[in-house]
Amino acid sequence: MNLIMVILAGGAGQRIIDITNGKPKVLLDIAGKTIIEYTILNAIDLNLTDIVIVTDKPEEFEDISVKYGRRIRIDLVKQREPEIRGAILSVKDRIGNEFFILAYGDVLAPVEFYRDVIDAYRVYHRPVMAVVPEEDVTSYGAAILDERGIVRKVIEKPRKNISGAYAIGGLYVLDKSFFEILEESEDTGEAISRYSLKYGILASVWSGWWVDIGFPWDLLKATYYVLGETKNTIISPKAVISSKASLKGPVIIEDDAVIDDYAIIKGPVYVGKGSYIGSHTLIREYTDIERNVIVSSYSEIVWSSMQKNSTIGRNVYLGFSVVGEGAVIEPNVTTMTLLKNTGIRPIVVKRRGQEYSKLGAFIGARSRVKVGSVLSPGTLVKRSSIYSGTEHSD
Repeated sequence: MNLIMVILAGGAGQRIIDITNGKPKVLLDIAGKTIIEYTILNAIDLNLTDIVIVTDKPEEFEDISVKYGRRIRIDLVKQREPEIRGAILSVKDRIGNEFFILAYGDVLAPVEFYRDVIDAYRVYHRPVMAVVPEEDVTSYGAAILDERGIVRKVIEKPRKNISGAYAIGGLYVLDKSFFEILEESEDTGEAISRYSLKYGILASVWSGWWVDIGFPWDLLKATYYVLGETKNTIISPKAVISSKASLKGPVIIEDDAVIDDYAIIKGPVYVGKGSYIGSHTLIREYTDIERNVIVSSYSEIVWSSMQKNSTIGRNVYLGFSVVGEGAVIEPNVTTMTLLKNTGIRPIVVKRRGQEYSKLGAFIGARSRVKVGSVLSPGTLVKRSSIYSGTEHSD
């Protein structure tokens, strides 16, 4: 029995809106693909044949629909009511009496995550929900299980951490009767709880890598996992790479990228189409440089995400940072990265047997960082602004 996959792709994400610039956050880029494309590719790998994308801006997804339309059928549905509840109800009339897959488009995970949920449904022929062990579930929603592994209760927006709860994984197999329960409920958490009380949703516990893109620093986690799966160096024959540059794989370099003299790239690193890496620049591990990005000479970049059309000036140090689309960092800017207790989830790295909490800056789309600025850990540069002081995200 074929399953339709419904992907929720609406909203810019208020906690990451300075990076998205108001566009759907599932259209942020990671290693040359938008976030939602990874979900679509997983659906294709699982031999699914139909996808319904629910979004408040369907015009933004037309290119993706065309790109993958020959491999899987994609329908775009406009979301007309707010929140997850409104998004799900938008497809009520598109689903027949069979079960369907409900996927949150801002969740990034390998194909096995999806396969486990679908296999559990096919073996037990009952509703299934992915849950993830997380120490703090307040950012993800909480799922409480009984001793049989059945979902007992779901809290969509918990105000505090709940001992023994799992994070909502953002992937379900449900049937059409869920819509009726959802219409009678105030939010999705209440509806899932009531649905499970009636039908018994089986929890599929996932312990592999999984990223829910809610905050800017989640892009760094996603970049780590996606680039970490890169095993081979792939260099486009249309790329221009100086014979004096040094590449230590795995490295992916796309069409029309230019790597200048004495630039050093230490993979895993992604360099997008039409990007330029200046002379004597060092690009270190887990750096994602999307299309048409300029990184000027004598700069150093480590574990960062640079969205398309952004510019990094000469002699910049950028570490553990996210740069929004079209942003400009002027020359001689430094990001400080040794994070102390600020309430922000850090990136934990190990060096010589010691663990360090690292986090850099978050540069909003189309914003500008003035020459010579020093950015403290966790600094947020607001979109469409010029930065020359100190500002922290919460």
